[in-house]
Amino acid sequence: MEMEYKTVKNKNYFGRFKTEFFPPVIVITIISLISYKLTDLNFILFLILGYAIIWAIITHFIVRNSIYRIEINNGNILIKGTEINKDWSESDKIENTSIRIKSQGFGRGNVEYYLKIFLPESTHIVNKRKQWDYNDLIKIYNHFPNNKYKNENKELLEKMKLKAKGHSSFEIAFGKNNK
Repeated sequence: MEMEYKTVKNKNYFGRFKTEFFPPVIVITIISLISYKLTDLNFILFLILGYAIIWAIITHFIVRNSIYRIEINNGNILIKGTEINKDWSESDKIENTSIRIKSQGFGRGNVEYYLKIFLPESTHIVNKRKQWDYNDLIKIYNHFPNNKYKNENKELLEKMKLKAKGHSSFEIAFGKNNK
């Protein structure tokens, strides 16, 4: 039985970089230019340039790796991704692999879920930048029957299932998910 899962939106390195880099830089630039009357223009430009350089370095490390496909076939898992714009793939038996559901907050009342897949030689994060469909993430998680993190993932799995049905993080957190 072969199962193949892909990202909803697959962007190249520059596309990922643009979406992570420019929004914060534009906000900081606007805030800095508003405060221009309080200080010197050279100082403001120096601050904007310094922030942009530091944020560019951080953004590079955030977006350089991306997983775009996971294939599960006859007890094996194959993970395909890109590092910058170079394709890579890694595979192993499902018995040697464990998976963990994690969550990350994005502002007030917004929680996103992702999978952390532990292979013997490496660890991969799936959906860190919200590129995957939650139904696919749940199906991937269910392919690992002997998962050592199964008990600790039960609550997050239920929340991820509600998120896949279209419930907001606010509805899930406050139990208002009776659609």
